[in-house]
Amino acid sequence: MEAILNLIKNGAVAVTVNKRLARRFQRAYDTLMKNEGTRAWETPLILPLSSFAARLREEARPDKPLLSATRAGALWGKIVEEDGREGTPLLNPEGVASASFEAYSLIREYRIKLPSDDIYLTDEARALKRWSAVYDNEVERLGFIEPSALFDEVIKYLKAGRAKAPERLVIAGFDEITPSESRLISALKAAGSDLVFWPGDDTTPAGSVTIRPMEDEVAEAIEAARWIRTLPEDSIVGVIAPDLRKYRGAIVREFAAELNPPSVLPGAEVHEVFNISLGLPLYSDPLVKSALDILSVGLIDEDLHKLSLILLSPYFAQSMEEGLAFASIDAGLKKDNCLKASLFDLRARLGRAGRDAARVERWITALRSQRGKDAPSRWALLFGALLKETGWLKGVKLGSKEHQSLDALNKLLEELSTLDEVLGALTFKEAVAGLKRLASVTIHQAEVPDCRVEVMGLLESAGLKFDYIWLIGADEFSLPKAPAPNPFIPLFIQKEHNLPLSSHERELEFARRTLERVLRSAPSIQASFPKVTEEKECDASPLLKGLGRADETFIASKWPSSRLKDTSRLNVLSEVYADPSLVPVGEAELKTLSGGTAIIKDHSICPFRAFAIHRLKAVEVPDTELGIAPMKRGSILHEAMRAFWDKLKGSDGLKTAMEKKELNDIVRDITREAIKGVDVAPLSDKFLEMERQRLESLLLDWATVEAKRGDFRVKAVEQETEFILSGFKVKGRIDRIDEAGGNDVVVDYKTGTVQRNDWLTARPLDPQLLIYSMAGACGAVTFARLAPGECKFVGLSHEDNILPGIKGFENDSLRAKAWPDKDWEGLLGFWKTVIEGLARGFVEGVVAVDPNPGADGKADPCKLCELPALCRIAEYGTPHGNGEENDVEGDGDGD
Repeated sequence: MEAILNLIKNGAVAVTVNKRLARRFQRAYDTLMKNEGTRAWETPLILPLSSFAARLREEARPDKPLLSATRAGALWGKIVEEDGREGTPLLNPEGVASASFEAYSLIREYRIKLPSDDIYLTDEARALKRWSAVYDNEVERLGFIEPSALFDEVIKYLKAGRAKAPERLVIAGFDEITPSESRLISALKAAGSDLVFWPGDDTTPAGSVTIRPMEDEVAEAIEAARWIRTLPEDSIVGVIAPDLRKYRGAIVREFAAELNPPSVLPGAEVHEVFNISLGLPLYSDPLVKSALDILSVGLIDEDLHKLSLILLSPYFAQSMEEGLAFASIDAGLKKDNCLKASLFDLRARLGRAGRDAARVERWITALRSQRGKDAPSRWALLFGALLKETGWLKGVKLGSKEHQSLDALNKLLEELSTLDEVLGALTFKEAVAGLKRLASVTIHQAEVPDCRVEVMGLLESAGLKFDYIWLIGADEFSLPKAPAPNPFIPLFIQKEHNLPLSSHERELEFARRTLERVLRSAPSIQASFPKVTEEKECDASPLLKGLGRADETFIASKWPSSRLKDTSRLNVLSEVYADPSLVPVGEAELKTLSGGTAIIKDHSICPFRAFAIHRLKAVEVPDTELGIAPMKRGSILHEAMRAFWDKLKGSDGLKTAMEKKELNDIVRDITREAIKGVDVAPLSDKFLEMERQRLESLLLDWATVEAKRGDFRVKAVEQETEFILSGFKVKGRIDRIDEAGGNDVVVDYKTGTVQRNDWLTARPLDPQLLIYSMAGACGAVTFARLAPGECKFVGLSHEDNILPGIKGFENDSLRAKAWPDKDWEGLLGFWKTVIEGLARGFVEGVVAVDPNPGADGKADPCKLCELPALCRIAEYGTPHGNGEENDVEGDGDGD
């Protein structure tokens, strides 16, 4: 590079393959000047080739303006969309427009002429010809030059003497030169430029290569980051990925955690220690996405998910209190299973008074004024005003990257304002859709200071030198890439012109050439590949075979972790504090406790769970569901069962109804009443009728189980009950109490999986029936398992023949296995002791994170728990089990 810098110092112009190499040259030149003691110097002309061409064109004072990339894309998209409306509808107009415009650019770049006879063309190629003709006519009508004609324009001005070629021109970093680039370079030479190609015939020997197999892509990113920490701090490191798009997420996440641990903390001041060449669509940026979400909301009902994104966005709330208020509204809408909501619903829940309500009111007022059609430039101004009216970003402190995102959004609005001639008048909704399309095709990458660790793809690494390289994702599926020919250009034409991604041979040769260049870019290279990718076993790239030493004995995590979640366990970073093993319930709190039997159940499952839910009020926000939510479905079932036994009273009524063949009519009437008034919007009444039929079938199935019993009388249904346990009231609702053979039978309805195996332990996972057994003389306790095809009783009984399928306790296998020396009265006493012990532990303040593995040690309550972020047990390993769900939808207990 030193020779090139001297050429630049003596007035040469450098054109590079990309911006990254141009910046590298610029930094190296600045360093050279400083080292020579120069205090001020003229900025050299170092530009990517396309930027240099645009500069030459402007110096020539062109006859027509160049159509911007934004305008060109919008115009092409409009043509494709209109053609789809007139002809065959397109399933994905945006995808079709993107792929076909790429094909158009390739045809111009490689000077390809499609056959004039359409018989040789596919439907896609014929569409491309049709759209290209319309597009070219429109560009001509608007008085512009098409962007892909930039190089041809410059060649024309060079030949006419209107553009001046530099005396000496350095052409740097090109792995291959396209026909269009070749024509421009030849024209520059013909115009008098002395051309110097860099690096030319590079004689640098290839570095040493170590090949490392990894479990998966994430493991590769973790080990690469940990390896980087072992390198000298003044070394320049390149992390090169043949498929950077695939690895980007893992690299960003794991490199931040390992190389800059404090950056993962909320609100942390981030000092970048690596940069990555691949940007993302601006639409995916959180700040920009929040603005587009706001603009996409109208005065009609919207999907609740869309409104939730706005209400919970940190860019919408102006204070912590306002954020909590919006989160509360969001939780309320989800609890009510609202699939859709409007701004009017938000206003109603906020009330008409207060600052928050005023914001929504201004939002509604602003939207009411957005009617009719207008030019994109007018909509761009109105969008900015609308965001201001909603209070977006007001009071929000932005970081450096967020300021760059905001600048990018403002530039996007400016781009929209240039599309008046292209798109014409638009409605509000059409203008928002257009802005979203621009955001989806605009690649945004926040600028960061120069970093010693650079992450890039194979093409971006052209011309760069490093002290160390980690080639990540060097597997057989990525190096070389699989061909992916453009569907709008016939394959035989693509192969004839050797277009990118057109054939295996082309990609193999390109991969071999670029890999050879990468191996000469550093004296030490680590190459890794995942042993499994996308559920496929894979090996190292065949191009690596014989090039380096395969480290088959590599042990993952041989380098120490620097993640906060790992190092926080070390004494050096641990915080010393008094362990609050007990957090007793105070007298005042005791009077306010609510939760019913769920308190005892949760304490038995895990003491911390009971503490978090019933004392800290850490309640999960439910998800909305199409149709009837599980809790509501459970309530409907309970209501139907209540009405069923209110009608039949017991076994005599059931037998009579069955003998008279009246049972079907009774159940039909009961289910119609139970389902009446249930809102299933946006689904139709047909769905509600299906639910009724399902419930009817379930009740009839259950009736056949009840008919197998002996005589019984239903004493109570949905009976409220109350217990005083360790000084606090535990409220419950017993689904049903039967009298059978002089015994009270306590019945609890369950639609999920049930089991009784831990009823003889000190921590039953579902102690509800055990609590109800304390209500009075009890001869049997049982779950009524209500599930299609699986209706049955699951419980324990004092005597035989009280419940079908359940033996008397003395003959029960559970007693014989776990408690052979106890009788029924002893069992009831044991249950009382267990329940009182659990209640006492809750009141005394036992709050340990201690998940209950169940009687067989296979239960995994953590798997279905909603509190892992609060208890953080995952950081120390969770118990493993079958994860079966024992809870039941809508059992209606507690208050």
